[in-house]
Amino acid sequence: MKVLVTSCPNQGHFYPMIPLLWALRSAGHHVVVAMPKTMAGVTASAGVSAISLGDDVPLAELVADHARRPPQDASVESLAEHVADYYGPLAERHVGKLFEIAERWRPDVVMHTSWEYAGPIVAARLGIPTVKHGWGLTLPPEVDELVHQRLAYLYRDWGLHGAPPPPVRWIDVCPRSMQVGKPPAESLPMSWIPFNGSAVLPDWLLDKPLGKRVAVTLGNVPIRGKHSEVLHTTLEAMRDIDAEVVVAAGWGLDHDGDLPANVRVVRGMPLHDLLPTCDLVINHGGAGSLLATIAHGLPQVVLPQMCVHFQHGDRLAAIGGAVSLHPAEQTVENIREAVCGLLTHSGARLVAARLQQENDDQLSPASVVKHLETVVSPRTEWAAA
Repeated sequence: MKVLVTSCPNQGHFYPMIPLLWALRSAGHHVVVAMPKTMAGVTASAGVSAISLGDDVPLAELVADHARRPPQDASVESLAEHVADYYGPLAERHVGKLFEIAERWRPDVVMHTSWEYAGPIVAARLGIPTVKHGWGLTLPPEVDELVHQRLAYLYRDWGLHGAPPPPVRWIDVCPRSMQVGKPPAESLPMSWIPFNGSAVLPDWLLDKPLGKRVAVTLGNVPIRGKHSEVLHTTLEAMRDIDAEVVVAAGWGLDHDGDLPANVRVVRGMPLHDLLPTCDLVINHGGAGSLLATIAHGLPQVVLPQMCVHFQHGDRLAAIGGAVSLHPAEQTVENIREAVCGLLTHSGARLVAARLQQENDDQLSPASVVKHLETVVSPRTEWAAA
C-alpha cells in the first residue's frame, strides 16, 4: 500500500501521526509525507521519507491584518474564523504541488490531519480514499462548515461538486471520556503514543528527583505578544513553591534572566523523556503537550492562549483532570493556587490515571494498520499503467 501523507505544517499537528507512520513502514507499506521545506526536513529526521511542497509559508503572511488582529477567544465562532482564515488559504497554496506529486507517485490512499484541506481535494480529484488522523478533540461541525464555504471556489476550480467526500476512517487519539462531538467517519480509537522529536539527553534526567517536579511547556509556536509574558507569570507563581521546575522551552520562547532558584530551563528536550519524572505539568493546551501529559497519567494546569487550546483545557477541567485558566485569570496568585491544589489533592490525579488507562486500552498503531489494510485496496489499474 502506498500512503501519501499531508499535514498542517507544524510539529503539533504532524507529530501525533509518527507512531502510525512507523507502524505502516514496519508492516511493509510505502509512506511518503508531503510538506513544505522545513517540515519536510523535520519529517525526514523523524525517520519517515518526505518530499517538499516548496518554500515555507508563514501563517502570518496568509492574512493581511494578522498583526492587528485581537486575541482569539474561547468561542466556537472565533475558532472557526481562525481555521478558515489561515488554513483555508494554506490549502490553496499547496494543492497544485500536492496534486502533481500524487499524480506522479499514484498513492492508494491520502492520510491527512484535521485542518489540512489540500489532501482531500487531491484525493477526490484522483478518485482515491482518504484517512483523517486526529490530534485532539473532534471539533464542532461549524469549523469545517465555514472552511467549506470559504473554499467553494477552490473546489469548483478542481472539478468538485461541493466539498470532498468524507474520509473512510478517522484515527481518534483522544481518550473516550475526554472526547466530544461526532467524528466525520467510522473511527479507530488509537493510543496516543507521545513523540516530540529526539535529543541527546542530559545525565541529570536519569536521577530520581529529590522532591516534586513540575514541567512547564508552552509549545513550539510563539503566541503573538503573550508567550514570554505567560512564561514569566508562571515562573513567578512557582518561585516560592517547594518543587523543582523544569521549563521545556521551545526554541523561539524567551525568558528573563532573573529565574527563581528552583527553575531549570532546557531546550529541545522531548516531553516523552521528561514527563515520566514529573508530578504535574503546566501547559498551554496544545494537543501535543496536553495528550502527552494524559499518556503519562499526570494532572495539569492549562493556560490556553489561542486556537483550540481553550476547548482542550476546558474539556479536561470539566472532567476533573486539570485546572484551566483563561488569559484574564492567568495571574501569579491563580496559577500558584492551582499548582498547590493539584500537588496536594488526589482527585485530579485519580482522573489523570483513569485517562492514562483509557489511552493504554485503545488500539495500538500496528492494530490500526491491520484494519486499514482491510479498507484500502491497492490501485491495480495504476500498478498496470
